[in-house]
Amino acid sequence: MGNLHIGLDVGSGGAKIVVLDDQAQILFEDYRRTHGQPIQTANAMLKEMEEAIGEANFTITCTGTAGKFLARLLGVNFINEVICHTKGVEFFHPEARTIIDIGGEDSKLIFVGHGQDGRFYIEDFALNTMCAAGTGAFLDQQAARLGYSIEEFSRLALKAKTIPRIAGRCTVFAKSDMIHLQQAAVPDYEIIAGLCFAIVRNLKSNIAKGRRIRPPLVFQGGVAANYGVRRAFVEIFHLKDGELIIPKHFATMGAIGAALHSLEQASWASPYPGRKPLMDYLSGTREKTKRFPPLKSPQGRPRTFSSQDEAPSGPIEAYLGIDVGSVSTKVVIIDKNLRLLAKKYLYSSGRPLEAIKEALEAISRDLPPEVEICGVGTTGSGRYLTGDFVGADIIRNEITAQATAAAAVDPEVDTIIEIGGQDSKFIRLERGTIVDFNMNKACAAGTGSFLEEQAVRLGISIEDFGRLALKSQAPVKMGERCTVFMQSDLVHYQQRGIPKEDLCAGLCYAIVYNYLTKVVEKRPLGRKVFYQGATALNPGVVAAFEAVLGQEVIVPPHNEVTGAIGVAILAMRERNWAKSRFRGFDLSKVSYEISSFECQACPNCCEIRKVSIEGRPPLFYGGRCEKYETKRITKQEAIPDLVSEREALLLSYLDQDTEGKVIGIPRTLFFLEWLPFFATLFQELGYRVVVSGPTNKRLVARGIESMVNETCFPIKVAHGHVIDLIEQGIKTIFLPQISDLPSGHPRLPSGHVCPYCQSLAWTIHAAVDFNAHGVKVIQPVLHFGDKKTLAGDLRQLAKMLKLRPARVEKAARKAFEAQKDFWNRLKKRGQEILNGLKDGEKAIVIVGRPYNALDPGSNLYIHKKLLDLGVKAIPIDFLPLDEINQDLDEIAQVYWRYGQKILSAAVFCREHPALFPIFITNFACGPDSFILHFFKDHLGDKPFLELEIDEHSADAGVLTRIEAFLDSLGEARTGKRPEKRPRRQPRPTDGRILYVPYMCDHSHSLAAAFRACGLEAQVLPVSDEEALRLGREYTSGKECYPAVLTTGDMIKMTRQKEFDPDRAAFFMPSGTGPCRFGQYNRLHRAILDELGYSSVPIYSPNQSYTLYEEMGMVGKDFTRLAWQGVVAVDVLDKMRREIRPYETAAGMTDQCYQHYLERICQAIEKREDLVAVLMEAREAFEHIPASGRGKRPIVGIVGEIYTRANDFANENIIRTLEALGAEVWTPTISEWILYVNFTAKRRARRHNQWRHYAKLLIEHKVQVSDEKRFEQVVEGLVRSVPEPDAAELVEWASAYVSPEFEGEAILSVGKSLDYILRGVHGIVNVIPFTCMPGAIAAALLKRLKEEHQNIPCITLAYDGQRETTTITRLEAFIYQVNQFRERRLRAAA
Repeated sequence: MGNLHIGLDVGSGGAKIVVLDDQAQILFEDYRRTHGQPIQTANAMLKEMEEAIGEANFTITCTGTAGKFLARLLGVNFINEVICHTKGVEFFHPEARTIIDIGGEDSKLIFVGHGQDGRFYIEDFALNTMCAAGTGAFLDQQAARLGYSIEEFSRLALKAKTIPRIAGRCTVFAKSDMIHLQQAAVPDYEIIAGLCFAIVRNLKSNIAKGRRIRPPLVFQGGVAANYGVRRAFVEIFHLKDGELIIPKHFATMGAIGAALHSLEQASWASPYPGRKPLMDYLSGTREKTKRFPPLKSPQGRPRTFSSQDEAPSGPIEAYLGIDVGSVSTKVVIIDKNLRLLAKKYLYSSGRPLEAIKEALEAISRDLPPEVEICGVGTTGSGRYLTGDFVGADIIRNEITAQATAAAAVDPEVDTIIEIGGQDSKFIRLERGTIVDFNMNKACAAGTGSFLEEQAVRLGISIEDFGRLALKSQAPVKMGERCTVFMQSDLVHYQQRGIPKEDLCAGLCYAIVYNYLTKVVEKRPLGRKVFYQGATALNPGVVAAFEAVLGQEVIVPPHNEVTGAIGVAILAMRERNWAKSRFRGFDLSKVSYEISSFECQACPNCCEIRKVSIEGRPPLFYGGRCEKYETKRITKQEAIPDLVSEREALLLSYLDQDTEGKVIGIPRTLFFLEWLPFFATLFQELGYRVVVSGPTNKRLVARGIESMVNETCFPIKVAHGHVIDLIEQGIKTIFLPQISDLPSGHPRLPSGHVCPYCQSLAWTIHAAVDFNAHGVKVIQPVLHFGDKKTLAGDLRQLAKMLKLRPARVEKAARKAFEAQKDFWNRLKKRGQEILNGLKDGEKAIVIVGRPYNALDPGSNLYIHKKLLDLGVKAIPIDFLPLDEINQDLDEIAQVYWRYGQKILSAAVFCREHPALFPIFITNFACGPDSFILHFFKDHLGDKPFLELEIDEHSADAGVLTRIEAFLDSLGEARTGKRPEKRPRRQPRPTDGRILYVPYMCDHSHSLAAAFRACGLEAQVLPVSDEEALRLGREYTSGKECYPAVLTTGDMIKMTRQKEFDPDRAAFFMPSGTGPCRFGQYNRLHRAILDELGYSSVPIYSPNQSYTLYEEMGMVGKDFTRLAWQGVVAVDVLDKMRREIRPYETAAGMTDQCYQHYLERICQAIEKREDLVAVLMEAREAFEHIPASGRGKRPIVGIVGEIYTRANDFANENIIRTLEALGAEVWTPTISEWILYVNFTAKRRARRHNQWRHYAKLLIEHKVQVSDEKRFEQVVEGLVRSVPEPDAAELVEWASAYVSPEFEGEAILSVGKSLDYILRGVHGIVNVIPFTCMPGAIAAALLKRLKEEHQNIPCITLAYDGQRETTTITRLEAFIYQVNQFRERRLRAAA
């Protein structure tokens, strides 16, 4: 026997091993789950392989996310898993065009091309990233949850005819959808099919992101065994017979690919060293990781709510409470003295009605015959179905129920922590009354079902989880932002063999920190804290709460059923009936049948669930209107539906009788306010205006599946509206870039439209091929906030429409009249409503943007829910916001128009006793991540409800929040806001130490320029884990990553011994938008005030045409010194980047760079000639021993300036790419400054600021002259000079996005084109997670890539969490880059 070749593929959830002989025949094959022990599992599999095959000459190659660590332990070769999966498919199915691998924790999508030699090359690839779900472990969890084996689960999916839509973007959302479907009585097999389809839709929208799946498609990985997922692939991707290929060895293709590499490259193959290195590691020490203090056993429980000791004589007046939660069903019976007579807690297992029947039967057996049920209450997310089924007398939300139970146990309780199976709640009480509450929103982690899933992953029972956590002496620190991230960290530590008890304790800490950050936020905790819900039975989590809070956390008795106890108490207290509606314990014997159908009455196509109960009329659930829904609430009087009135008024400006050319307008975004203008404009120009249909589930789904990047929900909806117009056959669509809007208040400036909305006109071309549909898109740029500029914009529109400008101007005048008429009629109706409010009456103001708060299809019909609860719902634009006269100076600092409007509404609600706001926002809304801070501040002490709505949102969760909010309001009242003392605008010459944030080494040259002008300036230390922790502690988690890091750096400085608040000042430039950066200084200001440093100023010069005037206050030559310092460090950095990859003595380049960075700073302070310093530096760099310069592939970095430049923020991506064999080029910092000049000149010219304009022209000329002089020093040594001017970059990018769209996105596109012209081989877009310009750039780069030979291009998003797939993606990317380079060289030859 010749050599045998082992392929060992160990991923985050499973391990695969294959042994091939020299003829590529499989001699041994095995696949098994790792259960959190990848090294032990690999060792066991290798042992079995050795026993099965015996002595042989083995080679071994490792792959998979844990394979790298194993390869390091064994001292053998590792190959990236994307490469291995491609190799395996090439061997078995060379006809393939697309490969999809879905394993236990990872998903891969690989597009392959066929070279001239017929061999595969990777054309493109994508992996699941942060916040992506849809893997085998998720299906396993749900199968177990529903009580099926994975094999039964697979087969049942084929039975479904109506397939419900389940969110596929995230496991948390998908699970929430699934729970609400269960509670609405959807059959299991339909939910199972929905989950299978969700996995494929998730792959289509979140991983494929607009890329076309080309058949033949090879589907492999463990999930390929699932028939339901196979069916979903065929139906969703419209595959014909034979176009879906399931390989024979679908579970082990990665391992086969790894073994094939050893077989085909004998000189490269690693001999198998045996298992001794693994056994040595398993018996030895572990790597060092960051740890928490050990947990201490929690304190005891109070003695209340004791169970019935002896049966009293005579009839017993009793009350039944039922809490149907997301995971479990709880039933209790109490008597009128609040004694607990019986309780039952059981898992719903996806069958809430069955669980209720079982619980009622079990509890009835324990009751004495004298018990008479006098009242029944239901609560929990399944309360309405349950209430109808059992005949409840009251139905109450779970927040009110939990608070009622806690206050009954101890009237002094003031804080309730409640963590259930799927939901987390925080409740504050005063004398037993709810005064504040919050619930987990999108991306909240750390609930009971999450703990159970991790227990399964670790191979332990949930009962052992807490016990193991308390045994740990060194709990590991984990990510705390989301279940996906916690899981990512868990995988990371598992792969390194961390003991289970340390992982359990680390998870307990992470859950607590997540709860405090995401649910409690910055609310104060009281002195007496109760912890309720089933997770309170876990002593590890209780101990973690006590450790973090530093106080006793009381777990009341019967904590797992407090919700049911609370609603039973409410039934007793609210009893106004003689006989309960309870249908009796015999319900356990009642049979029922569940079926479903799709209602075709409107485009929502709601999936209606029909529950047919023996001897009773059927119940219907799942509708969004009254057609089938069970009527529960009788309105006291007719309450006007103001949102519907608004919608009818908006559409009334459409003239259906107009004849002429048809133009389509999507009924979304700014059109939901400005439709009167545009409808009138085009109708006056002779067009017939057609709008897309109302937002509905099908339209939303089409939009989501078309997305090429991750954005906020409204942009996904907007894609659906545009697609709807195309499907209507509209051949001309109007989709402008609206840059700004008028303020509507005489003392407020005009404001920007957010970047996502502005850029839709350009990014949508990456998702929708308009040419293929024969559709013309008219996409002018319109500045409604600037009349002079708008006049020019309308002339450009006339040119596009081939009409005379005068005709368009005349039509625009009528259009503005229509728009003003719309606004006036809204305000008039609003005044009628406000005048009609009775004394003591409370009304809700729906606050948000017209396209998320006032679009019924996007806001889950919140206004209808409020009407059903008997409350008036007033749209934000019904309020006379132009009349407010308070807080205007602060509101003016927010440069987003809708942000100004939202803050104005906060002021109006604060001053009006009857008005309470519900703020509707969306996941990943960039502006709202800052506006929410300011909204709370302007509202003062008046309560409001924040609802974060997304494609995953379910009616039940939203309704719970609304009901609880209404219960908590108390009396109508005005709000109070602490008076703000006016601050003098700080000046850099105030004699303080000016702390400059460290973004990159250019911060040092900036500080040197300050010092040269006589200021004492210091650069803050480089960001680290402590700064990140502090930043997260004082932010909401929604802000962009640079905001979090700069916040943490600042707070960390205030905690240093040498920090003197009387002498300190912080430097943080401002901006004019539309990016969030310009709001950082306001957030920092608020945090410093919160910390007690209100006297510490923040110096924040504006990055506008006043920048040089403001900076000139430092010293007359400051701007020149600072500029020259920036360019000098840019040039120095270029030498480092282009020489370091080739140095033969490691570290010499960095030493040389560091030396000359200090020399540049010294020269700036002394005002010496920097050209001389750079010439000296060039000579030093030329003497660094180097080999093979220019022979590596070149990778160009683009993206958000802070993250791409800050090594901590981007996890040292440049060094990582260099270690993988690349030479890396980066944009200069001076590029951004020149771009700021470019936009400032344009703005000054528009506003007739000719003095500023002249100054900027002179500044620009001098700056370009300096830049060229400095670049000439390194010509011949550095290939990436000269740099193009900002105007050139903008001009190049204008083929993809308008030059009027300001910000980093246009620079990323322009710089990418510059790189392509210079011959780079790949591009990496480095951005913070949820960065608006970065996500926009990602969409634009898709088009750019497709039009430039499919140059490898990848987007990496960072937010400080360990992302186990980042290095995997970069390895595959560099492999792709090398293949691209080879193809280009062959083509040139």
